[in-house]
Amino acid sequence: MQAKFTREADFRQERDFGAKIGATFEFLGAHWRPLGKCLLYFVLPVSLVMGIGLGLIMNNMFNLMGKVQSNPQAMRDPSDMFGASYFSGMGLVMIGSLLSFVAVMSTVYSYVRLLLTTEPQAPPTPAQVWHLMKQRIGRILLSFALFMGLYLAFIGVFVGLIAVLQKMSFVLMLVLFPALLYVGVPLMLYFPVLLLEEGGVLAALRRCFVLARGKWWSTLGLVVVAAMIQGMLTILFALPQYAVMFGKLLKVPVLGSDVVGMAAQCVYVAGAMLTYPVLLLALAFQYFNLVERKEGVGLRNLVDSLGAGPAPVAYSHTYRPDDEGEY
Repeated sequence: MQAKFTREADFRQERDFGAKIGATFEFLGAHWRPLGKCLLYFVLPVSLVMGIGLGLIMNNMFNLMGKVQSNPQAMRDPSDMFGASYFSGMGLVMIGSLLSFVAVMSTVYSYVRLLLTTEPQAPPTPAQVWHLMKQRIGRILLSFALFMGLYLAFIGVFVGLIAVLQKMSFVLMLVLFPALLYVGVPLMLYFPVLLLEEGGVLAALRRCFVLARGKWWSTLGLVVVAAMIQGMLTILFALPQYAVMFGKLLKVPVLGSDVVGMAAQCVYVAGAMLTYPVLLLALAFQYFNLVERKEGVGLRNLVDSLGAGPAPVAYSHTYRPDDEGEY
């Protein structure tokens, strides 16, 4: 029988590689309606902000490509494409992308967290998810600030070393980028740890490295496969923007409209955000798998629950305690 993922024991299990991918889609199959409703409430509005910004950028680029196709002298200065619409679009993309990733991560993991802690008779509602999201948005923004600081520090050190060791820059790149990959794979577990546990921002940073120890390759493989699946699903939502691009180049009246182009970008961004839970849930099941292997939380909970329920009552229609029987 397919697990419905309504109890903590459904999550806290050891799973092999295929079982983690299977559990991801079993969860989506069981909860696509209530989880999808939460995503529409909290993720779709902010993803449209990013879609509008991307639409401004791509419309500017496609229109310029159409002009150059008709008249090669139309763009004499490459800076012509960096107009007001380009920079306003970039600003909306940066704000919308930050809000979209915060919204989708906090929505998915808050939904899972409610299933872990409350064991509801009905799936979590958007109101319950929002109540939990509000408590965690500050931690997510603080973690984004932490990662931004680490990223800027890495860029600063990298540029400084390149400036000092100019002749060894290629060797330096060969050393630093594998090291960055080695550190980046455990960090993929950071947000599941942060949002499914009650630890702080720095405690989650240490814990994700502890959990990934000895399971680096399986974590990397799961991320690659889940990202490929999510990317293939996103391609379906990218088809309208390719239609708009060819429409502008071929001067098709309807497809060449800027309004249609912006709508196509909104469809693409919204589709990408609404399929992103595939990767997030795969990482969540990897987190549960690693916790169970190293700490056995689910097994301890199962042992503790033994004898906690009501004692079973033996009853038989043939033999009853008030029936003397025939002798």
